[in-house]
Amino acid sequence: MTYTKRIAAAAISAALVLAPLAGCGASGSQPDAKQEQGTEQKQATIDYMALVNKQNKLPDGWEEALDLVEEKSLLYEDPVKVERKAYEAYQALKEDLAKDGVSVELDSCYRSVAHQQEVMDEFTKEKGAEYAQTHVATPGYSEHHTGLALDLFLVIDGEKVYENDEMMKYPEVWEKVHAKLADHGFILRYLEGKDDITGYAYEPWHIRYIDNPEVAHKIMDQGLTFEEYLGVAEEAKAANAKDEAAKKADYEVDYGTSEVYTHDDIDAAVKAVMAEFGTWKGCTMKKVAYTNDQTCKDNLEYANSLRKEGTPEFTQAMVLTSDFHSPSAEEAQGTAWEPDTDYKDYTWTLGRTDGGEWQLLTWGYA
Repeated sequence: MTYTKRIAAAAISAALVLAPLAGCGASGSQPDAKQEQGTEQKQATIDYMALVNKQNKLPDGWEEALDLVEEKSLLYEDPVKVERKAYEAYQALKEDLAKDGVSVELDSCYRSVAHQQEVMDEFTKEKGAEYAQTHVATPGYSEHHTGLALDLFLVIDGEKVYENDEMMKYPEVWEKVHAKLADHGFILRYLEGKDDITGYAYEPWHIRYIDNPEVAHKIMDQGLTFEEYLGVAEEAKAANAKDEAAKKADYEVDYGTSEVYTHDDIDAAVKAVMAEFGTWKGCTMKKVAYTNDQTCKDNLEYANSLRKEGTPEFTQAMVLTSDFHSPSAEEAQGTAWEPDTDYKDYTWTLGRTDGGEWQLLTWGYA
């Protein structure tokens, strides 16, 4: 994904990026004989082992060849859409998991390239190009275009659990899900600790249908990414590293010294800061710096005072400072910025719960 499955659940991104394409467990409509014949013709052109990632585009003619099944959604108004064979395999997986007391449903599945372009255009218009590029997968390069990528969510004690941070609290449930995937021709797509290869952080809910249980077992049993199995891991890693370097080329990140947070933790917070900063027209970031562990600890109570009502309490806070240059006199008109000025030690405060995603809470001078 990539953007993450649900970038900001309370914001526009959930409505636009994921689109109303989630689903429930009701069976889809069954094809008649005529439809079945058409299905065979279409499926003959679908390569279930095709790699679609940040470097590999959806093959030409793919969307025209797709045979999609629709299912009523538990989360959105529009139905979820899945490639037919992948949907049938999902139904079998779901039934298998139910025997172990695990209940899963469909969230985001198929998204068209055209819809992805609409999302990109909308975000670019409203949030700026940098924000859009950070939060939205490039049209044509999202695995969800294939119809073979399924984002699951959990039902725990009758309650829908679909927010990323909340789903991360059930590793024992996801372990049961992952143990059944290969039996039904699925693999876990974005593995923990291998985002340098896949280009995406760990997503226990994002599975991919490859229509071959034997190969799926080879991948899952060895803990491989799809890229590793296909022999393109090094190329993907190099390309992803180059992309990350390009994103950081215009500004410096000072990680300071921390016994609490890793560089990855700080990078994730910086990413959240830059997503907001990217909407500040004409401003140029020069440096983002980690403060120190004590400052972060001292600001935990403050971070929780900014938390949205009804959301889980933050267990960690992070305070960053930044140096940036304000817009030209013409671009600064109507803004609070002094034109063509260097701003130093501008503060950003973030919070998160149990190692989840950082939430940017406030910024500015105290």
